[in-house]
Amino acid sequence: MADVEDGRDGPRDRVPDEVASEHDPDATVLPATPVGYADPVEFRYPTVVLVVLVGTLTVLSLLAFGWVLYVAQGPDALATAFAVEETADSVTFTTNVSVLALALAFGVVGVTVLHEFVHGLAYRLLGYDVSYGVLVGMGAFYAAAFHQFQRRDHNLVVGIAPLVVVDAVLLAALFVPDSTVAFVAFVGLLFNTAGAAGDVYLVATLLGLPDDALLYDSDARHSYVFHPERRFE
Repeated sequence: MADVEDGRDGPRDRVPDEVASEHDPDATVLPATPVGYADPVEFRYPTVVLVVLVGTLTVLSLLAFGWVLYVAQGPDALATAFAVEETADSVTFTTNVSVLALALAFGVVGVTVLHEFVHGLAYRLLGYDVSYGVLVGMGAFYAAAFHQFQRRDHNLVVGIAPLVVVDAVLLAALFVPDSTVAFVAFVGLLFNTAGAAGDVYLVATLLGLPDDALLYDSDARHSYVFHPERRFE
């Protein structure tokens, strides 16, 4: 495999230079099909599959991380956010709104930013130029390597990195001797794990591709897979 020359960082081992894209990063176009590859196939995330994955990952993370939280913090693990008071003739259930708001803010905003930052960091460590942004219509953040051919094995690392790294950090936080910190970390784990449904689908798809398949992000909504021609012989 040849090195791809980069004016800032010197040679970097990514894909053969004959398949390097020279398109402007702001253009929403496809490059010419590389020699030795078939025409691209658009990569899509099927909505039904993603919904099922989100539901499955949510249930599994509730059970698994809930058990770890219980082991780490004891039977009063949720007392910082929820409280039940029993009297002779009634049961009162109360919530700590400020703790719940903090946990939700961290889960929705903080974890999302961390998740995409880890995607981007993995791309950078593998030698790609990274773009960060927000899909306003979908309310989603993204980190992407637009208009660059991406190796299959590199995408496996990029795809799974946030699930491994962010979950590992938040799992450790469950053992912090502060019930509020532990609860916020628990909620963050739920959001990060369920939010990795698309990453799980991507990794599962990549595992079924040839080792030398290439991926290409044309823009935030359009991605393509280039299969080596021998796959179709």
